[in-house]
Amino acid sequence: MDIGVIVLSLVVGLFGLASAVLGFIAERTKLTGHDIDIDVYTGECDYPANPAYLLAPIAIPLLAVAMIIASLAGGCCGCCRPRHGASESKRVIGIVCAVLSWIAALIAGVIYANGVAWNLPVTRYDAWCRLLRDGYLRTAALLSLAATALAITSYSMLRAQAAPAPAAAAAGASRPKPDGSYPPAAEAIAVAVETQWSAPQRHGQWQEPLPEVPRHPVGGYNYNRTPYQEMASHPRRQAQPAVEV
Repeated sequence: MDIGVIVLSLVVGLFGLASAVLGFIAERTKLTGHDIDIDVYTGECDYPANPAYLLAPIAIPLLAVAMIIASLAGGCCGCCRPRHGASESKRVIGIVCAVLSWIAALIAGVIYANGVAWNLPVTRYDAWCRLLRDGYLRTAALLSLAATALAITSYSMLRAQAAPAPAAAAAGASRPKPDGSYPPAAEAIAVAVETQWSAPQRHGQWQEPLPEVPRHPVGGYNYNRTPYQEMASHPRRQAQPAVEV
């Protein structure tokens, strides 16, 4: 993985983790029924100051910064292809993760804002002194973690480089290594070999065909003389003995 991707993922993760930690702390320090001063005669609800209404407003911008950094680094949530474009499948996954991360971040921001509103040090006149239920701000913290994880996943997918083409891989396998050595034969790409033998010839040069060797009959061929031939001859007459008269 690229060093830049690792560094930016760590930065986004730190911002998102800080937002989630503040959310968990705000959940532990939010107002409870024992903290509110209730006047049963006038219906007055006195909400005292507490750390929750200070922590939640800080968690919102931290989460927003994490989401903005991840979105800009990933090419505007995948709408613009980054310099090192990813494959089509990874790009689709990155866009889906980016959309889901923004949805989770928006829901977490709304919950944080509602938690701030119900933890302000104010006096309300109501027949019922309302409070936030248990685990309300914890939900926002968990959504912050989920949004951060999805944002990092989206950025990693959109920045991932596509797999090299087979031709490029074959060209890279034949090149020498930085130390000057060539890759072993197992790493080489198989090349088709011609089944018929042909004499080496230069490009653009015509090769004269070889002369045919004559086939000679079997037996009795002399390379210095002509072949033997049987000549037809008339039979000779035998001499007759002389007869005396």
